[in-house]
Amino acid sequence: MAERIAGSENKFVELMNAKVKELGLKNTHFVNATGLDENDHYSSAYDMAMIAKELLKHEQILDFTSVYEDYLRVDTPNKFWLVNTNKLVRLYEGADGLKTGFTDNAGYCMAVTAKRDDMRLIAIVLGETKGSIRNEETASLLDYGFNVYKVLKLKEKDSIIDKIKFDKSNRDDVNVYLKKDATVLMKQSDNETGYDTEIKLENVKLPLKEGDVVGKLLIKKENKVLSEVPLIVKEEVHSKSFLELLVDTLKDTLV
Repeated sequence: MAERIAGSENKFVELMNAKVKELGLKNTHFVNATGLDENDHYSSAYDMAMIAKELLKHEQILDFTSVYEDYLRVDTPNKFWLVNTNKLVRLYEGADGLKTGFTDNAGYCMAVTAKRDDMRLIAIVLGETKGSIRNEETASLLDYGFNVYKVLKLKEKDSIIDKIKFDKSNRDDVNVYLKKDATVLMKQSDNETGYDTEIKLENVKLPLKEGDVVGKLLIKKENKVLSEVPLIVKEEVHSKSFLELLVDTLKDTLV
C-alpha cells in the first residue's frame, strides 16, 4: 500500500511524518510503515488517541474494523478464515474498532473505540505483558468513560441555523447548516441546563460551493466557550455575470 500510494515505503513514511506535524503531535516519529521496532520509531498513548480520532473522520473504516471474523478467497479451494485480534468488538458493548499490535519493545498494545448512544470513546493501552491484560485494561478505561460521562446533544447535524443574504448573486439568500451535531461532554451528575449558543458568521466571499464552511456555532456556559461546531452551506452561490445583471435590470425596467 505504501508503494502504491507514494512510490516507495520511504516516501510514504515522509507522508506519515508530515501528517504527524499537521496534527500537532509532539511525541511521534515514524521510520517504517509496518510499526515494527526500529530506532527512532516511537509514539505515545496521547498521540495514538489523536491519530485514532483523525482516522474516525473516515467513517467507512468501521465497516472493516467492526468485523470479528470473515473469509478470504471464498470461492476458491483455498478458503481462508480470518479472526479479528481485537476481541472487544465481540465482547464489549458498542466496540467497533480499531487496532491491536505487538512488538518486543512496545509489548501488547491496543487502540479501541466504542460508541453508546451519542457518545464515542477512544481508549489506548500500551506496553502490556499479555493480550488478556491489554483487553481488560482497555475495557476498564471504556467503562470509566461511559460510567462517568455523557454527551448532551443541543442541536442535530444538518439543522438550519441561519440564513445569509446576498446581493447580485444567483440566490437572494442561502441556508446555513450545522456540519455535525452540536454536543457537550459532561459528567453524568452535571446539570443539563444553562448552555447557550452563539452564531459567528465569517465575512463570506463568493463563489461558494456545497460544503463550504461559512462560520461556526459557539456552545457556551457562563460565558465560557466549551466547543465550536462548523457551519456550512449546501448550495452553490456565485456572483451574477454582467449579462445576468443586465437581464435583471431590463426585467425591472419592463415591470
